[in-house]
Amino acid sequence: MVIDALKTSFLIYLRNLGLYDYLALGWLVVTFFILIFLSILIARKSASFALLLIVISLIIFLVAPFMIKYKIGNLMRPVTVEVTNVKKLTFSPSLIIEANINNVSQKDFTKCLVQTSVLKNVNTNMLKSYINQLKPIVNRSIMVEQSLPKDDFIEYRVVFDDFEYDGNVTASIKAECY
Repeated sequence: MVIDALKTSFLIYLRNLGLYDYLALGWLVVTFFILIFLSILIARKSASFALLLIVISLIIFLVAPFMIKYKIGNLMRPVTVEVTNVKKLTFSPSLIIEANINNVSQKDFTKCLVQTSVLKNVNTNMLKSYINQLKPIVNRSIMVEQSLPKDDFIEYRVVFDDFEYDGNVTASIKAECY
């Protein structure tokens, strides 16, 4: 399920690329070709250094798109999410999560991909809480196509039906707005 959420997030990001995204990805491609060209020139004198340069350029080429998405998302499209209510219904196997999504950027958004995860509530051990984030009880990704002006917020609510977990839970919500 986590892989599907990552795939959905990345595909939506690709559909909503902006000017700075194109510039950063273009810079990445140009840098990759410059490093490959340098490794070809260096290969005549030192084959091992040229091979090392090729390996480094491949690692950069594979890792940099994710770093670019993260950094540009934090700089150009910052949003904050505040979970206001997590309530398990008494007479129904349902869980209701309410949150506010705040636009703290300098531009208006028209849609947001909101990823909600329900986690076991473990306050004592930091390692267990990190492992619980990697394996949530249930996930849901929803595209909210609602206007979100700058310095404003929208109220978000998600209901998980047939929720059978009996222990204490907490919610983790991540939003990417475009």
